[in-house]
Amino acid sequence: MIDKIKISKVTGPIPYPWGIALLPDGTLIITQRDGKLRTISNNTLSEAIDFPAQVFFEGQGGLLDVIASPNFDKDQLLYFSYASGNTESNRLTIGRGRWQSGQLVDFQEIFKAAQGKKNSAHFGSRFAFLPDGTLLASIGDGGNPPQDFLDIFAREQGQNLQTHFGSIIRISPDGSVPGDNPFVNTKGALPEIWSFGHRNPQGLAIDPESQVIWSSEHGPAAGDELNQVQKGANYGWPRVTFGRDYRDGSNISFKIASPEFTSPFLAWIDTHAPGGLTIYTGTAFPQWRGHLLSAGLVTQDLRVINPQGDPLNIEKRIVIGERVRDAEIGADGNLYIITDGPQGHLLRIEPDQ
Repeated sequence: MIDKIKISKVTGPIPYPWGIALLPDGTLIITQRDGKLRTISNNTLSEAIDFPAQVFFEGQGGLLDVIASPNFDKDQLLYFSYASGNTESNRLTIGRGRWQSGQLVDFQEIFKAAQGKKNSAHFGSRFAFLPDGTLLASIGDGGNPPQDFLDIFAREQGQNLQTHFGSIIRISPDGSVPGDNPFVNTKGALPEIWSFGHRNPQGLAIDPESQVIWSSEHGPAAGDELNQVQKGANYGWPRVTFGRDYRDGSNISFKIASPEFTSPFLAWIDTHAPGGLTIYTGTAFPQWRGHLLSAGLVTQDLRVINPQGDPLNIEKRIVIGERVRDAEIGADGNLYIITDGPQGHLLRIEPDQ
């Protein structure tokens, strides 16, 4: 546990909040999976704003992450991930638009996963901008068994470079493929793929000092992971895992590690169900600078993880008592979190003086 903090409700309810981003003027923008946007300025929640593209709002699908362009002061661009399509064929899609006078204009789709699927699970999806201005985005593996794709379990696509399922992709701001992506010259591989062998990564963050890329992902029954993401690396799903099959508790793999795969930095044996992932760079909690903040859905907490700390005492819990979807550092240096579900809220975490 972490003491000397104060948790207070800022505003809500907010239906199905999923992503949160800070704009340069201090405004927070929040996505709702039902295809609406909300802004929060001076602790005041705006009316719902319609998203300009149709989203597939079912199961885990809907309007998902949001991130501001690194050059937002000049280009006013916001990037969004969302599920598109219908029950018979849906996929992760990325689009961008300009934020002008509280509205999203000039919206355009810039990426769509190569194949559609027939279920409403495992879309990913989080964003992070690399220092060179390219965009990373995570994509889920396509769903739990009995969900299938190409006549095998969908999870097997995590090892298939011919699909975007179970990968983290890297694209240029306009959606084009950077020429130095790891599989650009690999026959049969999709050129957007940056890393693969992921299950359902819903956390993605880049340390602004070390430039280390971090990702958190949902395992099956237990076996959630925190990974250091490296260019071209294979994280092993479903060939290696700490988790078991949801349906009957059976082994998915008899291996938790193998030399051909990159092992997780941290594996949660008891289900954490990690949502968003944030690097703390604020001023309110200087002792947390450089620490990872992992939103806990099942555990209804926020994990404060010191990547340089004692492996036996690497994380502390902030108990929230609601499913935590994502976190963002506010302009005031405090931490803001959104809780999950049809009656979500924005909460503020600050020092208890």
